[in-house]
Amino acid sequence: MRSARWAVAAALGVLVTAALGAQSAAPLPDQARFFAEVQKRLASNDLIQSRYTYRERATEVRLNPFGAMGTGPELVYEVYPHPNDELTYRRLVEREGRRLTLEEIREQDRDYRERLAAWERRTAREGTSDRLLRLRKAQEERLKDEARAREALDMFHFVIVGRDIREGQPAIIISFTPKADTQPRSREGRIARAFAGRVWVHEHEYEVMHVQAKAITDVSFGFGLLGKLHKGTTAEFTRRRVNGAWLPVQTDFEGTGRALLLRRVVFDYSRTYYAYQPFEPGELPARLGWDR
Repeated sequence: MRSARWAVAAALGVLVTAALGAQSAAPLPDQARFFAEVQKRLASNDLIQSRYTYRERATEVRLNPFGAMGTGPELVYEVYPHPNDELTYRRLVEREGRRLTLEEIREQDRDYRERLAAWERRTAREGTSDRLLRLRKAQEERLKDEARAREALDMFHFVIVGRDIREGQPAIIISFTPKADTQPRSREGRIARAFAGRVWVHEHEYEVMHVQAKAITDVSFGFGLLGKLHKGTTAEFTRRRVNGAWLPVQTDFEGTGRALLLRRVVFDYSRTYYAYQPFEPGELPARLGWDR
């Protein structure tokens, strides 16, 4: 029986090796066509995630007297998206492993419902010109966000460098390095330009699966007065297919820097996203039992 198990294991090993060998021998995809498909998926990511409620586990970002950031309590939120980002409800449900009491949660609900009702009253009183102005401002903010995202992409050289199997899925590996001649206009762009790394993209679904990035130079923001990230700071971002949609599941950030010119800070920060469920904003009262 033992020899039979070894024979099966050996046969499986041969098959896996042969499959990987065949895969590595296949030509890599055309870069221009592959990148175009990936960009199509990236453009719809925020819209897709806004259709889900989820839980977020994170360490509270806090600067303590010893200069460490991200050493506050571990918090768990229930996140309920809203078309107006300011009204997305982040309902704290757990602190350091302790479930909040019913009264603590109800107090949050009362505060949020008051904010939501005030917003609904304002929008109900709007005239046509006020409503158009609000919608135009919202559209301008979306366009600014899209411009910042395009700027970040335009700052890098992207090159397909190989294949991999990631979490059992076929992936194309893309390296990225900052272009030397770019001049970022936004703070986000200036920070992003300091990083280089690799991206794992699903070969057939064109979805970003994982990003590994490392700061290859120091980067300052606020003209160096507010802060600086040091060379060697690392960031990772992971997405997985959840209920048929590709959604974020983990963000990690680790490194050192300086705040307000003098204070050294240590970053060790992680967020996980889980328990995704399809959601529409109108479902919130029934979902949280407010209509009972």
